Amino acid sequence: MAKAKNQQTTGASDDYARLETSAEDTTKANKWFQRARELGDKRQFDYAIEYYVNGLEYWPDAVEEACKPLHGCAVARRQTGGKKPGLKDTMKRSLNDKDARKALINSLWLFGRDPDSLSYLEGIVKNATRLRADNAAKWAANIFLRALESAPKTNPKQCQSLANLVEEVAGRAKQNGEANFAVELLQTGVESLTLWRMRFPKDDAADKALKDMTTKLTILKGRYQDGGSFLDSIQDGAAQMELHDEQRTVQSDDRIKELAAKAEREYRKNPENTDLLRKYVEMLCRRELDEDETKAISLLLGEYKRTDDYRWKILADDIRIKQLSRKRRKIQKSGDADALKQHRIQQLRYELGVFKERTEKYPTDIRFKFEYGVRNFQAGRFDDAIPLFQAARSDPRSRAACSMYLGRCFYRKGYNDQAISTLEDAIKTYDIPDDDLAKTMQYWLARAQEAGSNVEGARKTYGQILQLDYNYADVRKRLDKLPA
Repeated sequence: MAKAKNQQTTGASDDYARLETSAEDTTKANKWFQRARELGDKRQFDYAIEYYVNGLEYWPDAVEEACKPLHGCAVARRQTGGKKPGLKDTMKRSLNDKDARKALINSLWLFGRDPDSLSYLEGIVKNATRLRADNAAKWAANIFLRALESAPKTNPKQCQSLANLVEEVAGRAKQNGEANFAVELLQTGVESLTLWRMRFPKDDAADKALKDMTTKLTILKGRYQDGGSFLDSIQDGAAQMELHDEQRTVQSDDRIKELAAKAEREYRKNPENTDLLRKYVEMLCRRELDEDETKAISLLLGEYKRTDDYRWKILADDIRIKQLSRKRRKIQKSGDADALKQHRIQQLRYELGVFKERTEKYPTDIRFKFEYGVRNFQAGRFDDAIPLFQAARSDPRSRAACSMYLGRCFYRKGYNDQAISTLEDAIKTYDIPDDDLAKTMQYWLARAQEAGSNVEGARKTYGQILQLDYNYADVRKRLDKLPA
């Protein structure tokens, strides 16, 4: 089994050691994961979940390889009528086992059969933190936060528990020199405490906890942005500078070239080490130069060909999409309308192919369904987009956006009643009344009302938009043109 890094028990570094997994255990885990992916593609979700969990026992921190696809299988299983764990299952699999690894595996198994359970999500975060599987803890913390946001009732203890756990992991990351990791964790903690205070505005404890966490995050960001973050926790001066520079987002070209050359040397010495490949690719993409990014794409596609692991092609395609988006912005600035139109068509065709392939490779991944739906909508393929958005709407994170697109699809198809019903329901359940998404939903609701000859409804909805944003789109013109 995987074990934490061996360090001096008396040294401070031992207090902050993260879980490490041996190459042998990683190989064993990947065999389980490969079989799990095959079973998931065949929609045998119970078996797929079992195999993912078995592999995670060897490699608990495998977020991309197992935790995320496990979540996808769990959601798909629920959608196809899979039963929740029974009393015997919950008694057999304790979330509070003294063995942190066993407790984490129990939490993951139960989560696989009930992905909406706040208790199981909290169990994953808690036990991953105990085991020091910090990548898994961070992944689960984000899902737990979104589940708390979507829950009809908020448990203050769970919000506080999430904040405390991510703060513990962030403290460990801080000591280990992982700047961005620590900041992202504290931001999750701030969001959790913000939810607590928003739902219970009279709770002084929530207000105090939020102020404390916000202060820590502000200080941490300030230290990092000033160039002094985490250097004191590493003894070797050269290692300090390299670690700091690797994590900085703004650097000189010469320094990036040095870091990229170093990353290439390390990767060439051990080309089968995927961590070194990721690091090299990251440095190649840092300057956003087509030549370097094309080299990164070639490396990723080579790894895909060598391993038949589709995740490498996903990374390569993502870089290509960034290149196309960057070129589009450049053409847009030039003011060449014809060139912009041709480029948009080219990019949309490419992205349609990419996300079609991804939904075929990972039919249970709702995120890919949503992205494929967006591209079909942009291409005017509304009959193809509608079922994709209906499927993706089961994910709380994209539910409102899916409803907005569904309403627009119905509107473009001329199904005004369906568009109005969809958008009205989405607006009622959306928590933020004045952000861009809220205004977009209201705008298309008004358009559907106008098209459906509901003049009074359209007038009212357009008026509500004006109260939020007087210059929004063509609202004033449309309102003025409505018959008295």
